[in-house]
Amino acid sequence: MSAQHNNRTQSAQNAQRRRFFAGSAGFALIVVLIVAAGWLVWRRAVHPSIQSGACRRCNVLLITIDTLRADRLDAFGGTRHLTPTLDRLAGEGLRLTRAYASAPLTLPSHASILTAASPPVHGLRTNGLFRLGPNLPTLATVLESAGYRTGAFVGAFVLDARFGLNRGFDVYDDRYGEKPTGDPAEGAERRAEDVIKPATAWIINPQSATRNPQSATHNPQSATRNPQWFAWVHLYDPHAPYRAPEPYASQHEPYDAEVAYTDAMVGKLLADLQAAGQLDRTLVIVAADHGESLGEHGEPTHGVFVYDVTMRVPWIVWGGGRVPSGASDALVRLIDLAPTALDLVGVAAPAQFEGRSVLPAVTRQREEAAPAYLEAMDANLTRNWAPLTGLVTTGYKLIDLPIPELYDLRSDPRETTNRFGRDTGRARTLESLLRATTAAFLSRGSSAEKTALSADARQRLQALGYAATSADPATRVYTDVDDPKLLIGAASALDRALGAFHAGARADAIRTVREIMRRHPGFATAYGIFASMQRDTGDLVGAIATLEELARRGIANQSVMLVLANYLQEAGSLERSAAVLQAVIASHPDYAEAYNSLGVVYSRQRQHARARAAFAKVLELDATSATAYENLGVDHIGSGDLDAAVTALKHALELDPRLPGAHNALAAAYLRQRRSADAIEQWQTAVQLEPHLYDALYNLGTVLYDSGRRDDARPYLQRFVNEAPPARYQQDIARIRKMLIR
Repeated sequence: MSAQHNNRTQSAQNAQRRRFFAGSAGFALIVVLIVAAGWLVWRRAVHPSIQSGACRRCNVLLITIDTLRADRLDAFGGTRHLTPTLDRLAGEGLRLTRAYASAPLTLPSHASILTAASPPVHGLRTNGLFRLGPNLPTLATVLESAGYRTGAFVGAFVLDARFGLNRGFDVYDDRYGEKPTGDPAEGAERRAEDVIKPATAWIINPQSATRNPQSATHNPQSATRNPQWFAWVHLYDPHAPYRAPEPYASQHEPYDAEVAYTDAMVGKLLADLQAAGQLDRTLVIVAADHGESLGEHGEPTHGVFVYDVTMRVPWIVWGGGRVPSGASDALVRLIDLAPTALDLVGVAAPAQFEGRSVLPAVTRQREEAAPAYLEAMDANLTRNWAPLTGLVTTGYKLIDLPIPELYDLRSDPRETTNRFGRDTGRARTLESLLRATTAAFLSRGSSAEKTALSADARQRLQALGYAATSADPATRVYTDVDDPKLLIGAASALDRALGAFHAGARADAIRTVREIMRRHPGFATAYGIFASMQRDTGDLVGAIATLEELARRGIANQSVMLVLANYLQEAGSLERSAAVLQAVIASHPDYAEAYNSLGVVYSRQRQHARARAAFAKVLELDATSATAYENLGVDHIGSGDLDAAVTALKHALELDPRLPGAHNALAAAYLRQRRSADAIEQWQTAVQLEPHLYDALYNLGTVLYDSGRRDDARPYLQRFVNEAPPARYQQDIARIRKMLIR
């Protein structure tokens, strides 16, 4: 499909491009009026002739929008008028209307975008469990070697530097705050406006951000000698939970509100760059990493299935007139994005790239399209369900599961009729092609940091009484009962039970989870949720037993083992906690969170040198880990080095001012330095940020009380008595009660 204004000359088009981003608010209004008036007509497919090097030595702006359905853009078939900025980009540039992601999850899909490789090759098969190794080139490393300055600005923990996508970037800005406890696949995020601010500043002012220590070839003078830049801006907002700001939240349904807000922020980014003269020679590429099911096929969000609603994504290329306007319905893949960008700016793509430039396909120089490989491995790796792989060719999709699926995408675009049993010849052909594709992947091997168990790790786990576990897809034989189609209902029930638990219906929620575990004994996530419920209701011993059972059965991945180690530490079993963490690290030597937890254990054991070495490893993997600096500061307090503690804790709060534990620890350090006023201020901040941080509540109340400010102290002390868990704070509660009656 293409966009053309009726009765507009080429000179008028060029004039429109020059004032394209003159002002985001006015621009958005103009586009809405144009669409409403029917002046903008999207046509089927106009294949422009685009030459290699059409945007030679241009800047490159890559905008990836998380969880964006293609049908929310009018330019890609939508009718909701949510995205005037993106629709305008699509109308003035190139629309790729049949583009496929490699995986329906953020980290694997972005790894494919940047490495031009499928997940079996780059090795990041799900969120949170893998780190990209050093072997594969990326779009950033290639452009950096070509003299570009490079900056990345990401919106959520799932793309944290610790997962390895920071290679090749002079600046990797992942300052969204620390990941909360809970599901390792989820995490902290920041709104689009808070992502584009540092991105805009870095583009306009090259010295506005600290360089990335992972960028070995960075030259501080490169910005002067080589003005070209590559900026990757990742906007997470359309991802659940949907919490768009006003006025968008009042104007649209929750998901659509996030989409509309994100589009407005893209408009602001481009308008600001236009005003600064930074779009004159810039190639702008916008793509979603995956879509969102919104209940289709029984999936509330994404990650389990590979239907088009989550895998077919919008992809736009805009070059300010250097890339002719038009559209292509050729089958393309997000692994083709990096080679296409390099082709347009005149930089050779490395031989290791699996993807290829789409320019020949767009201009019809090559008719045959490479098949699009798809996979969804999260349910296999975290829930012990059957692994899911698939393939899209011209017009058809095969999904390889215990209950296999085949869809005719032309006659059945919503994938409602499974033709596998009817069209057996085509099914066999595609099965053979999928086997050949996966065999080719196996021949290349995985480039993720070590994910298979070493002999040392295996021995460590077995010595602890646990089966050998790994984040590699399991090799057992799967049957129909393991098919995600039959299990998605249990997953939805588990999510509802977790919500009910947090809403206060704890007994009913626990009964529901027990029943899910009984009916689906291999559903590892259910056991993890059950253990968290046990711990939150005061049964820490039971929570440990649940996770140890999972580990003994060999279906606990490294994130489950990390939670087990943390529970053991909480229970005071420091030696066993350290042993579990050492076994996990032996298998996953770049698992930053395991080093962080191990450092805490060492610190509690007063092994300060070993603790600091562990925290140093975390910071080697992720220089912006505020939690590592917080833990380092706590360790310095334990060893009596208060000046070093204050320095580390202040650094933690520079990275994340909303880290209540760091405020609590800094208050303790200040109190030991006899800076009681500063200590009180820090504790007040801590309890404002986290009302249930009972240690801070206790410290604040008692310090105020002991300093003679008893009226100020009483509200904090009363809250502590009323709210602190008696099992943990029994003696402290009794002491405070006596203080309150004086």
